[in-house]
Amino acid sequence: METNPRPSLYRTVNDAARFLFQGGEYAPNERRYLVDWILAHQNPHKWFIFYPSPEDLKRDFRLFSGEKPRTRLLTSNALELESLRLLSLLDPHESRVQTIFKQADTRLERLCFASVCPVGECAPASIAFLRYLTARDRPDAGARCIHALGVLRLHRDGEGGWQKFPFFFTLLWLTELPADLSGEELKYAMARCEQAFLHPPHHPGPYDGIRERIIRSALDRVSPRTILQKSEDVRAASLRL
Repeated sequence: METNPRPSLYRTVNDAARFLFQGGEYAPNERRYLVDWILAHQNPHKWFIFYPSPEDLKRDFRLFSGEKPRTRLLTSNALELESLRLLSLLDPHESRVQTIFKQADTRLERLCFASVCPVGECAPASIAFLRYLTARDRPDAGARCIHALGVLRLHRDGEGGWQKFPFFFTLLWLTELPADLSGEELKYAMARCEQAFLHPPHHPGPYDGIRERIIRSALDRVSPRTILQKSEDVRAASLRL
């Protein structure tokens, strides 16, 4: 049992990101408070800015969509990238945030997953980096996202997913892209999305709501109302049996 644990950057960032993902909006003063709080909880370590604290490393750490990292590489980079992404959504033009971006990018751009790497847990780290890049909307984001989509296409598993790239986390990133960029990969994933929507887990888990929202967003992007309504009708009928 932890004694007087320090405030958790992981929990704070995850809770704030989930609030925004579910359609919540922060007032200007709340945004300033969150930015100040995140910046005050930097934990520099080996060129990281937001390295996980010892307490956070002991937690049941998950990616935003619920997948559990198996390596310290993914855990540490996922927390840093989620923190940077949240700053991008809260106040990307604030001078201190701009400084943090420059410092972080200096480290990140040296790493293989910044160019999309399909090896081991560099694959999900690549998606975490792409989510940050997309939220930042940097001038090079479009070209780099197109490159990443090409890598995904080459690593399709033939079952609606992608080899090494976690399904829900990757799908989440695709739904955050402009429709004209992500359309082809979302269409490829549709059959798997329908099956996941029609057959939810028998034992509800803490990430089921997020995953259902991701699936709904994907279904709605490919064929607004048509596929989603059909899936909802079938699902409702099955629940009545």
